[in-house]
Amino acid sequence: MYERGFIHDSTDILKLDNLFFAEKVVAYIGYDATAKSLHVGHLVPIMMLRWLQKCGHQPITLMGGGTTKVGDPSFRSEDRPLLAQDEIDSNIKSLKTIFTQYIEYDNIVNKAIMIDNAEWLDNINYLDFLRTIGKHFSVNRMLAFESVKSRIDREQSLSFLEFNYMILQAYDFLELNKKENCVLQMGGSDPWGNIVNGVELIKRRSNKQAYG
Repeated sequence: MYERGFIHDSTDILKLDNLFFAEKVVAYIGYDATAKSLHVGHLVPIMMLRWLQKCGHQPITLMGGGTTKVGDPSFRSEDRPLLAQDEIDSNIKSLKTIFTQYIEYDNIVNKAIMIDNAEWLDNINYLDFLRTIGKHFSVNRMLAFESVKSRIDREQSLSFLEFNYMILQAYDFLELNKKENCVLQMGGSDPWGNIVNGVELIKRRSNKQAYG
């Protein structure tokens, strides 16, 4: 992965490297359904999943049917437009056809998994979520993440809705860890703070090791 220029940072690259040699690793990347197609910047993450599968490990493409309703604020100057449910569903259907051109979802032992985070996010009880998940997050630390800090430094509005996005992304990792034994979240540099949050949430909630 280093030779191919895929790796910029990791929470624990040595332990992760040893894990890849020891067992089949389940890893995921999340994609919000903000459009019907992907742009060239998405190609590197998709190729990471493709190579992961070619090397015998199992990739998960997480479709953001739930998080799309909030909108990722990372390095944006304004809120993302809120999409209606039928638009989100249509976008997810279109995106699925793209992933199948690069990743194998059938007929092999380590076939990829495609799952929609609306499966758990749509049914969250808000008070329970705050008590069980929200208590693990420090607002001071969240404000220090570059994706949020840069927006505030420019005196650009950051809605409470958007501010919750990083918690939801961390919760996605926790759910996939429980449901699919997923131990690695990959992505671009923009959501790095969210990835770290997910790693730490898994450790606090289950005392299990996870990586980003």
